[in-house]
Amino acid sequence: MKQLLQIVVALLLACGLYADNKEIIMFGVKKSDAVTTKSIEEAFTLAGYKVETNRDMNGPFTKQFGKTVFSIYNLMTVYYPEVTKALVSKHPDSGVFAPFTVVIYQKKGDDTIYAGTLSAFAKAKIMGLPYDNKVLQELEDKDIQTLIKAMPGAKKVKFDYSPKPLTKEPLTRFVLDVDDDEAEDNKEEVEMVIEDGLKPIGFVMANFLDYNYFLKEAGIDTYIFYDTYSLCKLKVIYTVSQIRPEAGVFAPCTMAIYHKKGSNKTVMVYPNVFNWMATLAIEDPTALKELEKAQEDIVKLLQSTAE
Repeated sequence: MKQLLQIVVALLLACGLYADNKEIIMFGVKKSDAVTTKSIEEAFTLAGYKVETNRDMNGPFTKQFGKTVFSIYNLMTVYYPEVTKALVSKHPDSGVFAPFTVVIYQKKGDDTIYAGTLSAFAKAKIMGLPYDNKVLQELEDKDIQTLIKAMPGAKKVKFDYSPKPLTKEPLTRFVLDVDDDEAEDNKEEVEMVIEDGLKPIGFVMANFLDYNYFLKEAGIDTYIFYDTYSLCKLKVIYTVSQIRPEAGVFAPCTMAIYHKKGSNKTVMVYPNVFNWMATLAIEDPTALKELEKAQEDIVKLLQSTAE
């Protein structure tokens, strides 16, 4: 009986039916002149997304590490204005997805180009929201529609692994006691400490967004400030992408720094690498080591802002 069960499990795995990763939305289509990193970016722009960056990581991979397994590896940071406003106005920590990432990649020797992002389920899990959050579901529907339009004939990818349970906190959150009337001055000091501390630990700021500007334009005057930093450590995404190319859905990680009016609190919130480990079911010791080091370094950096 045990042997029969093992055979059934093996068959299910081989068919891609046993291990379906519902936390990553990924599509693949045969590469052609009509489907490029630029055409995918244009499809998202036409659909109403704001594309902050569409960064070619393959060049930096080759420059820093001397090789790459990819023909294409792009990290495109985007957000959808109406959805982001709806989330941030009700759930302050949701700025960790303002922007979020669409990864685009093609492996050398493979004629398929892939593009994808995190699902509504994964985003809800990280933000601590109900899994059936209506706004996130609407965003997922739009993500899927846009990916399909950008990649005519694309098929949804089934992964040969399932996510592991998330056993640690999905977010690192620091709260500083700061009077509202001192918030702006203190923000400059805090952000200077963070910016100065990134390079020594191997991080770069891939994108900065003064999101409060857009909130105020929409008539939402909840925050004294609301900034987001998209941070990337090249060694981490390079190492993890070797075994899980889809890891780009997590990179760069966006840190939100905000101060809500009347709170006398400045909040810094950052998505932990434990999300990578769980969603991508990472077991490779080298990849785990790089992720854990990045987590340790960023936590120390954020802690230093309170000193």
